[in-house]
Amino acid sequence: MDMARYVAFHQQWIAGQKAGLGELAEAAGNAAAGRATDAELRAVVERCMRGYHEYAASRRAMARENGAAFVAPPWCTAFENSVLWLGGCRPSLAIRLLYSISGEGLEEDIEEFVSGRGRGRGRGLAEEMGLIGITATQLQQINDLHRWTLRDEGYLTERLASLQENIADRPLLPIVRERAAAALTDQDRSANCHNIPGRLVAAESSGGLAAEVDAAMESYSAGLARLLEEADELRMSTARALATEILTPRQAVEMLMAAKQLHLAVREWSRRKEGAQNARLPLAAAATTASSGTNP
Repeated sequence: MDMARYVAFHQQWIAGQKAGLGELAEAAGNAAAGRATDAELRAVVERCMRGYHEYAASRRAMARENGAAFVAPPWCTAFENSVLWLGGCRPSLAIRLLYSISGEGLEEDIEEFVSGRGRGRGRGLAEEMGLIGITATQLQQINDLHRWTLRDEGYLTERLASLQENIADRPLLPIVRERAAAALTDQDRSANCHNIPGRLVAAESSGGLAAEVDAAMESYSAGLARLLEEADELRMSTARALATEILTPRQAVEMLMAAKQLHLAVREWSRRKEGAQNARLPLAAAATTASSGTNP
């Protein structure tokens, strides 16, 4: 069954995310202790990026079979789906995450700079700031990337809106009206039990409409798959620009580690919360039944 294959693929991806997080955490620890070279850190970053690329390629092939399933995956929790953008995280989220983890260190640097305690390091605030040492030059590059990424996100969001509007305009809305009219006609004809040819014509018409609806839904699903593919390309290009062009190898390791931590934390928290809510449903139903049973 296709859905079982999709779920197994997602579970394999999550297992890979956990393994990748372990490798990144080890690399970050080695870097902090001075036991890792830039070349070794680059190799870890490249393996992580290759994993993302292979995942996107495999998902692209399966999304062509069922685009809707990958844009709003039923194997994710309701909360996970609520934060998805075209089947994944917004590309700009990686940049916002970088701002966030940099800001933690930046606040401390600002306090040291204002008090004068930071000047003895021989470097100005613009030269070193943030938890992972984002420089002023890097910050400008990140801001530029953020602006371009937001622009491309907006373009894809507009195309998704157009796709959703188009399926309502044609053919679904006229088809719904035609089906309602056909149903009324069929009811009128069924009042005359001798009008067998009329009923056959109505049935054939209904079958044709159903085929047209199926074709419209398949076309919509294919459109979603194309948007998903472009969204994945934007996610990949943004992450690669950060990890291999703007950040140092150590910074890239820390950024990728934070991204995986966020993904897995949201997944585990939402599943735990959803599981607790589902466990309360039978109790609530039993209480409602017992309460209604005591009413006169």
